Amino acid sequence: MRRYRANKAVFQSIKPLPGELSYFSVSQQQIIPESAALAAIQQGDVIIVRQLIDKLGLQQDFTQLSQQYFACDVADLSQIHLKQTVHDIVRQARVARSSPLSLQLQSSIMHRLLSPHTRQMYLELQPNIRLHLPYAFVKDHEAYIEQQIGRGKLNPHGQHKDSWRGHPKNTINVWLALTEANAQNGMGILLHSLDYHPKHDPDGQEIQPGVKTYPSQHYVTDLQAGDAVIFCAELLHGSVINQSGQTRVALSMRCAVEKPQFHQKYRYNYIGVEHGRFNNLTLAKSFAPALFVPESTATTFAAAEQKGSSLQPTYIDHERIDVMVEGQLKQFPRYCPHAGADLALGELSADGNHLICPAHRLCVKPRKCLA
Repeated sequence: MRRYRANKAVFQSIKPLPGELSYFSVSQQQIIPESAALAAIQQGDVIIVRQLIDKLGLQQDFTQLSQQYFACDVADLSQIHLKQTVHDIVRQARVARSSPLSLQLQSSIMHRLLSPHTRQMYLELQPNIRLHLPYAFVKDHEAYIEQQIGRGKLNPHGQHKDSWRGHPKNTINVWLALTEANAQNGMGILLHSLDYHPKHDPDGQEIQPGVKTYPSQHYVTDLQAGDAVIFCAELLHGSVINQSGQTRVALSMRCAVEKPQFHQKYRYNYIGVEHGRFNNLTLAKSFAPALFVPESTATTFAAAEQKGSSLQPTYIDHERIDVMVEGQLKQFPRYCPHAGADLALGELSADGNHLICPAHRLCVKPRKCLA
């Protein structure tokens, strides 16, 4: 009963957010009508909404959230790692993600984004405030971070689909940047990968070694503070290891427009807002064990293979990979210096100067160029 009342209080706190939004399709590389945005997302596109915070008039709300839970203005969050300890940031992030203000902001934003398309929506009740710290600050604390708040909140998250971690199969991610999110500290998403079912470890909830992720084909976030990116949670995606000197902060939220297809190992709490009425989804949650387990079958994705981005080494062994780039032979290490991912599954950057790690997108420089 206590949880029911708490869930209903969130529903009752949803506030109307007037404001015009524009929707940019990454696949089509153009602005599309709002009426077409949901269908594009459900077909595996990635949609960017610029200046969402400003256009919905939420500047003061996010200022209050940042000051109340992180003791600084939103503009200063990118430097929080210079002023607070990792332990303090973890503690504050845990409190903030369950705060009434975080839940109200998430639910109100979701309601604004979904209400033009449907009168029924389903909202997760634990948004994540992801303070992705520079890796130099977290590398000695990763076990503590993951124990306290989970992987991918303050440290890098490998390539995954959200259902691997117990989320419903049919959720949509709204990822709102509170600071700049770029190729040095953001996120990569493999477009149109809904039908790619990579082999993964159901216990460790991570992609298995030897499975391709096609890093050069990813959309990589290029967002300013206040921009949002929207995509199906079943697109393969993951963190860029933070190689910048700034903390990248995002509010990560999930929703669905149809009743959640709960995971057999259901872990997360969702509520329904159906035709203006609150639904605690009690029956759907009770029978979650009868529902789905994510597929885990593939090591390659045919649609991505057709684009020919896979590495073509001239020589490879346990120590090195030799690759011909525009007539010049370059030598790269076989394994990523960050977490040991096999760089034979990586891909060259557009300029050919780096090998992109298939796990966390570390751009590895060649050891040397060979005559």
